[in-house]
Amino acid sequence: MKKLYLLVTLLSLLLTTACSNVNENLEQMIPADATGVVSINMPEILKKAQLQDGDRIVLPAGLQAVIDENDAAPLCQLLTDLPVMGIDTKSKAYAFFTLKTFGRVLLVPLADESAAKKTIAQRAGSDFTTVEGLDCIYVEDLFYAINNKTLFIGMVNKALEREKVAHAASIIMQGKSRNITEVNEVKECIDADGAVNAYFQLEGIRALLKRSKTYKDIAQRMPLVEVFTESDIKAVTCAIKMEDDSVSMNTHFIADANSDYLKLMNTMMAKPDAEFLKIIPNSMDYIMAMSVNGEQFTQLAQIKQLLKAFANLPYIGSIDLAKMLATIDGPVAVGLASDPHLEGEWNAVIAARSINPDDIVNTIGKFALALGQAPELYDNEFVYQYDNKMIRVGSTGSVFYLKMLNYEQTEANASDDASLVKVFDENPFAVAMRARVGNDHADLHFGLTDMINGRGLFTTTADMPAALALLQALCGIKGPKAFDDMLEEEDIPTGLGDAIDGFHELN
Repeated sequence: MKKLYLLVTLLSLLLTTACSNVNENLEQMIPADATGVVSINMPEILKKAQLQDGDRIVLPAGLQAVIDENDAAPLCQLLTDLPVMGIDTKSKAYAFFTLKTFGRVLLVPLADESAAKKTIAQRAGSDFTTVEGLDCIYVEDLFYAINNKTLFIGMVNKALEREKVAHAASIIMQGKSRNITEVNEVKECIDADGAVNAYFQLEGIRALLKRSKTYKDIAQRMPLVEVFTESDIKAVTCAIKMEDDSVSMNTHFIADANSDYLKLMNTMMAKPDAEFLKIIPNSMDYIMAMSVNGEQFTQLAQIKQLLKAFANLPYIGSIDLAKMLATIDGPVAVGLASDPHLEGEWNAVIAARSINPDDIVNTIGKFALALGQAPELYDNEFVYQYDNKMIRVGSTGSVFYLKMLNYEQTEANASDDASLVKVFDENPFAVAMRARVGNDHADLHFGLTDMINGRGLFTTTADMPAALALLQALCGIKGPKAFDDMLEEEDIPTGLGDAIDGFHELN
């Protein structure tokens, strides 16, 4: 009996050591100046999502049905290939981001190289060829390479000759340059317990975002996002842990105690309050609230930019929006729900706590009258007709609201949900999202408990593990097309070097 116990213990130690060596080898392929690093604990995810039958990876029928409906989504393609890709299910996978040849890279440990080659060749519609000593495929903006039981999937920042891309990939896969294992802060983050751990350097992410066409469009329309992206936050970490009935997410901003970001947020933010949920229908797919001091809020350069753009709009620009915003002292909230019958249409509710909500209602009323829109007064609300929606404007207590719904509300309000009340009552910034999972639903509630720490919780009413429900929800997300968000040519370094020269290190 003692001999059997010793044998089992020895085998366990050997397996643990083998997995650790694989993880360490992959981490040594990640450049020390990567702008972001993510570790993916595949054994834990497969276990918590119940995607394994012995040594085989299996996809439950419900998950497969969602994948079939969204087979163009990147995650759906990955999950489809997972059972036949020959991956090493006992080790971690890693993703990292750079500003050089590859914008994003995924490193996956393999148990069966031939299975991986067959699966990827079918997916890419091309055969592997040997370049720079690597068995590789280069299709559109994706570069696949396999070497020493490691699968490399890289998305290039710019279209380049196959030889140059292969050369950059081979340097990374050799793992001989200074790598992320030498950056203690990042190493500690990605090696922590949990299903997913991530470290993103804001300086590098900011540089990448500035070269992104998508981000430029967002920043032009919503300059408030620059309060975060243009701040002096050093880095952001995220840790995701999976339990049977929930998935939790903890985020942390790394910033100096006297940073401009903290000074700004502590001045601008106000006390949270969930009173506005009495206005939001409980059918909203998304609810977001940010508690602000209106007078300080309107002094932000980004808000002044928005107000200036608003003032230039025809007709509606005559509203003194700055005056209205200055009365806010608490949450500004938005609830959104997609129309189940009209594609691209949304129902929306806006609510804000104000020191004078009736003034806001009267301002909107005077504006409407000036345009010849005399509202009906019904149940203490001003009712307007706009396109296919009924717009209701009113106030209750200290909350002003505007509802744009294309139906008569019969459902209860979000204040009936104790979990929603808790997250919005305790966090100065909070988001709630709901997704369908079969005939049931799943909810993600996230809030910034203070200006540098955030916590999220994902739960589901479906009879399945929360991790599996999360995968089903994520499978509906579609990614950008090839080269849809690429860097400009002058932004791409010309020298490949050791794939890390010339950029700031994570320290």
